[in-house]
Amino acid sequence: MVALHTFLVLRRLKPEAGGESDISQALFDVMFEDMDSSLREMGAGDMGIGKRVKAMVQAFYGRIASYEAGLSADDGGLEDALQRNVYGTTEPETVSVSALTDYVRGQDAHLAETDVAAIQTGDFEFGHV
Repeated sequence: MVALHTFLVLRRLKPEAGGESDISQALFDVMFEDMDSSLREMGAGDMGIGKRVKAMVQAFYGRIASYEAGLSADDGGLEDALQRNVYGTTEPETVSVSALTDYVRGQDAHLAETDVAAIQTGDFEFGHV
């Protein structure tokens, strides 16, 4: 869910001109620094951390591509991407995937209406559920 919400914020910042790429990069860096710290707290050794974080980065880029494609079309691609990336091997009920899809589309629309300056300063909220 962290990756999903990070994607939504990055998507909102993407069309804006100016320094948003610096903000986007900083957000990306903080997310993966936190994941690195979490792995270390769980006892992962230094030798394996780099490989694990690299795999997480690749997975994140894959999620970005599938979420972006899903939001850009109305062909069921977003539902498939969410089921695959959020639920994994668990078989969710169709209503759960539909609700999550509606939530993601709603958050995307909400962020599209949110002032970029507010996002840049962290002074914004995701839409109400």
